[in-house]
Amino acid sequence: MKGKSARRFLLFAALIMLVNIAIDQSFKAFSVHNILNRRMDEQFAAYNDTLKYLALGNSHNCINTYILKNSFNYGSPSENYIQSYYKLKHILEKTGKKPEYVILQADISTYGPKIADRYEYNSYWIDYIDYPELARIKGDRTILTKWLEGRFFSYAGNYKDVQLSILYRMKIKTLEMHNGYRPHRDYKNFADEPDKRKLAWDKANLFLTKGVYLDNSIKVYFEKILQLCQANKVRVILVRYPMTKEFNDEEMKIVPADKLFSEIETIASRYPVYRGLFDYHNIFFSHPEYFFDPDHLNIKGSDLFTRQFARDMENLESGLSTE
Repeated sequence: MKGKSARRFLLFAALIMLVNIAIDQSFKAFSVHNILNRRMDEQFAAYNDTLKYLALGNSHNCINTYILKNSFNYGSPSENYIQSYYKLKHILEKTGKKPEYVILQADISTYGPKIADRYEYNSYWIDYIDYPELARIKGDRTILTKWLEGRFFSYAGNYKDVQLSILYRMKIKTLEMHNGYRPHRDYKNFADEPDKRKLAWDKANLFLTKGVYLDNSIKVYFEKILQLCQANKVRVILVRYPMTKEFNDEEMKIVPADKLFSEIETIASRYPVYRGLFDYHNIFFSHPEYFFDPDHLNIKGSDLFTRQFARDMENLESGLSTE
């Protein structure tokens, strides 16, 4: 009798494991973010041109690689400095490729505790992140569960990714990507929104925390990126991407921007590879039609911004050549 019970238990456990594997693999194959990230990896592996600019960051990173020559846009959804560090470390140590410049996102929302605690799409990031090291730095052993999730339970709690994957397939029929750049969503326009202020308030409070604007773990990994670039002689550019006036106004109610960027500048200026912060956050305040939502440019806005950035980099380069 006991033997039969044990066999039934083992069969049941094996069935559960098989079902979990099937769900896990199906989710990984269905997730649009996994598809986007893996396509970027494939394009970067195949990239054989001069790598002058490597742009990292989250979906605010809208550098158009058709316009900025010799560039690769390796930004991914919800990416923070922690993830950017491990990806850059992998690139410099494992791929044999080294950019002349790394372009780091420097929006207000880049530095707070909410972005520091966003570890989404772990089924992708397990290829890059050293989770034990991250757990030690953050002093939080529960970080190790993110590795477990990414390896075996990628679907757990990720119902929003399922919803977004369905939405993307309905709204965006084909995946166009060039050197990592994919045109920003363009199926709606912020200029047409009836309550811009409410949308901006919702977004700002989603990302920012009153009274805490520079998370300690983000600060640690920001310095680790700078140290990595210094060791490999890779120049660093910080970029504040354009946003709507409404979004900026709501951010200013939560975070003291001058104090934040004064601290960022103090840290970055200790490293000779740092070449400055390019601030574009207000260049399109009078053009809501260039935005998809309060904090994301649409295709037209991305193109205009990238052209301006390319001109500014030319000016910087001409200045460096005369030094």
